[in-house]
Amino acid sequence: MTTPTVTNGITATELYHLVNQPAGDNTPEWPEGTISLDETNQTLIWELSDYGNLAITLSRSENEWMAMAPIAAVEGVKNSAELNEVLLRQGISLPLASVGIVEIDGHDVYVAYGQLFGDSKLESICAELHATAGAAMEVAELIQTHFV
Repeated sequence: MTTPTVTNGITATELYHLVNQPAGDNTPEWPEGTISLDETNQTLIWELSDYGNLAITLSRSENEWMAMAPIAAVEGVKNSAELNEVLLRQGISLPLASVGIVEIDGHDVYVAYGQLFGDSKLESICAELHATAGAAMEVAELIQTHFV
C-alpha cells in the first residue's frame, strides 16, 4: 500500500494511522520519537528523540494544521524584553517557523510554531514538524547561552 501525499483534509486520527504505518518508498521521514493521539482535541503529541526528547504537538482545526513546541517559561528568562527584541529581529532567520508566547497551565511560555493549510501534503506537514523542532532547539540554545 502506498501512502498518499495529499491529505485532502484528513483528521489527526487518520494522520496518526498513516504515520504509524511501516515506512514505504513514498513515506516522508517523520521525526523519530514516540507519538500519541489526543483524539478529542485532534492533536498528535510527539516526544522527539532526535531533537533531545523535545515535546511537540500537531493539532488539526477546521482549516489548518498547527505544530507547536514549548521552549522555556518566560519567567525563567532573566531579560525577556531583550530576548523578545532579539527574536523579532532574528525571526526571518528561522525558516518555516515562528516564535511566540502562549499560556500553558497558567504560565507564559515561549513556543516555536508553524501553521499549514488543512489540505497540505504529508511531506509539507513532515517538513513543518522538523522546522518547528529545529527552531525550538535554536531558540532554546539562544536562551541557555544568553538569557538564563
